Amino acid sequence: MDTSQIVYDCINGDERAFRRLVDLHADFAYAVACRMVNDEDEAKDIVQETFISVWRSLGKFDPARCFKSWLYRIIVNKCMDVLRKRKKTTFLHIEMNDQLVAVLERSGNQEDHLNKKELERLIEIATQKLSPKQKAVFVLSELEGLSHDEIVEITKMGKDAIKSNLNHAKRSIGRMIEKYL
Repeated sequence: MDTSQIVYDCINGDERAFRRLVDLHADFAYAVACRMVNDEDEAKDIVQETFISVWRSLGKFDPARCFKSWLYRIIVNKCMDVLRKRKKTTFLHIEMNDQLVAVLERSGNQEDHLNKKELERLIEIATQKLSPKQKAVFVLSELEGLSHDEIVEITKMGKDAIKSNLNHAKRSIGRMIEKYL
């Protein structure tokens, strides 16, 4: 059964269908929340709140739209609320992929390079200075691999704002890495 049929069943009040919907998307929701807030317990709470919001708002959801984009938006908004409420900024948990490591490493011999774990940690530290919007765009673009059009739909920010926030995030992280190197 595809997601759109499950969503349609949920809209009609089928609680078992909602359970299937949660089962299908809970891991994804948790991964996004964890990357945004870098706190496993808080991420679990965000996922729970997200699916409560989904259940309450399903009647307003248009099943012709992409459910996953709608879910992304709810998760990101809840994460941004948490980040705004924090007095201090937080770490962003980043699971590095080889492409991102290659982009960030300088040319030279192997002894001059940071090892992967050091680079991951350095990027986590650098993300402390990012605004919630920059973190959201960075996570969605660089870690989740979403297109700018998808990020626009999720965040309701304009394409230029997406590009600007992503550029600022990358430059900020890059400057921090340059200082360390």
